[in-house]
Amino acid sequence: MKILLVFPRVEHGQTTVKDKKTWNTFLFGNPIITLPHIASITPREYDVKIANENYIDIDFDEDVDLIGITCYTMTAPRVYEIADEFRKRGKKVVLGGYHPTAMPDEAIQHADSIVLGEAEASWPILLKDAENGNLKQFYGPNEDFSMDDIPLMRRDLIVHSPLLGAVQSTRGCNNKCEFCAISSFCKHGVKQRPVKNVVEEIKQMPNRIFIFHDPHLTSHPKHAKELFREMIRQKVNKKWLANGTTNVLGKIDEEFLNLASKAGCLEWFIGFESVSQEALNSIKKTHNKVEDFKKLIKRLHDHGMIVQGGIIFGFDEDKPDIFDLTLEKMSDLDIDIVEVNILTPYPGTPLFDRLEKAGRIISRDWSRYNQVEVVFQPKHMTPEELYEGTRKVAKDFYSSLNLIKRTAKIFSITKSLMAFFPAGGNIVYRRYYKRDFNF
Repeated sequence: MKILLVFPRVEHGQTTVKDKKTWNTFLFGNPIITLPHIASITPREYDVKIANENYIDIDFDEDVDLIGITCYTMTAPRVYEIADEFRKRGKKVVLGGYHPTAMPDEAIQHADSIVLGEAEASWPILLKDAENGNLKQFYGPNEDFSMDDIPLMRRDLIVHSPLLGAVQSTRGCNNKCEFCAISSFCKHGVKQRPVKNVVEEIKQMPNRIFIFHDPHLTSHPKHAKELFREMIRQKVNKKWLANGTTNVLGKIDEEFLNLASKAGCLEWFIGFESVSQEALNSIKKTHNKVEDFKKLIKRLHDHGMIVQGGIIFGFDEDKPDIFDLTLEKMSDLDIDIVEVNILTPYPGTPLFDRLEKAGRIISRDWSRYNQVEVVFQPKHMTPEELYEGTRKVAKDFYSSLNLIKRTAKIFSITKSLMAFFPAGGNIVYRRYYKRDFNF
């Protein structure tokens, strides 16, 4: 049986399908790990191919028997188009990912089968059923699997690899942030891969710089420290970026930060989310303490690591003054890079359920669920005010003068030539926001 795994084109973000065949796609393109992982758990008697639409065009007449497509909410309309085209040609289509798991009754209208939740336990069963002509409509969710059993991803199937690689050490999150889809998708909390498997995957990766695709690498500090020590012991000699949380990075022992730096860490992405403690408390992100942000950032800078902060606008506590307040606070905090987002109520999250119940969802055009468009009615401002306020923050933070200052500072903090990647992230974000916020 021939299997084609499809990653759909992305229309919004730092790099998109519009950047196909440009330097930006190679330097700052987002590495995919889901489909190479799915390929790795596919028995070798099956012929597997991966098609990433952000690099190549999809051949709908390709000689394949089964098509698997991964689906986020913002890519759902395109995924449905792809699925419909293949099904017109008599092909069997399977959808999986965050959106089909949250909206299975919708997704099944465009597919022969849906994988709910994580695929490790369900996918091999589905393949046997497909081969026997007995494909069921729904598989899973089934969390009865061990991360110990996950083989190394099929990097040989990644035809177009950007400069940035990716690996996963842990999966799931114990935090219950109202707006985040991870806890709804991975209901098991946090699962860990064996350190030896992770390090072997890193060593096999051709990329010299990579990102840990963990919700946050700080979920189990002891496990992370074991990983750092093994990377140092085996002289991996690569640079990396990871997600972390304020409560761990701000208070953990110095050994953790020293090991992370020595193991090659250049940058921590931290979801600060807001400079309003009231807003943070309301979304159940109470481990974030605004009063501790500045000390945390300085602490990471002192260890030679820079900070990319995530800021979200649109919480119920946000009023029109939140934008100027945030700009003032970001300047004081000395953040190196900022991802500025508009609150997006993804299906399957408590936020979506709450806003839908209140009649505040104003669009179900999933392509607009991209974190730069407003799809719900804010509480203390109009949708236009939320959009324009977010646009103002992005425009100010990514002004030419600010860009030059931060780029120089990033190199001085990291003291590494490889810092060109996170430094370049500032340039890419500026380009992204100029395009999507039109300034």
